[in-house]
Amino acid sequence: MIRKLKERGFTLIELMIVVAIIGILAAVAIPAFMEYMKKSKSSEASLNLNKIGKNLKTEFQTSSSFVTQAGAKLPTGASGGGCCGMGTAQTGKDKCPVVTTWATDAGWSEIEFQIGEPSQYQYQYVGGALAATAYAIGDLDCNTVISTWTLAMTPIIAGSGSTTSFAGANATLTPPPKGTY
Repeated sequence: MIRKLKERGFTLIELMIVVAIIGILAAVAIPAFMEYMKKSKSSEASLNLNKIGKNLKTEFQTSSSFVTQAGAKLPTGASGGGCCGMGTAQTGKDKCPVVTTWATDAGWSEIEFQIGEPSQYQYQYVGGALAATAYAIGDLDCNTVISTWTLAMTPIIAGSGSTTSFAGANATLTPPPKGTY
């Protein structure tokens, strides 16, 4: 006696359940992925502001004063903040193009800071003898919501009364509010 094997396959209901599960997973995963992408792009601002902070600390150690020249907002050319959509095929569509004016700007050259590659942010510096602030301004996802990182520099005062002196400089890095990157 020959037994006939029953052919098996997936029913339409089983396929619809699988598609629904994949759709739910995608609906949860895609926004989380986009958020992680923005977070990774924002690391440029903290790295460059920390570099500016180290250079300002060195300057303060040698002269007991921060760089007093203001550094222009560079790279230039974007309206508002950030360089969203200003890039070229070589730099990427959402990056600020490379500029060579870092070295010719008095504030940036005195801080010894420049960026030699396309960037996500524009940078600005405002300095005084005993306080300085550097900014990283960007729009990482081109939604016109500007995110601003702030680096505030203040002196560390040692001693009290008439024997006060400076013991170095303190840097405080403030990220933009959560979700604005």
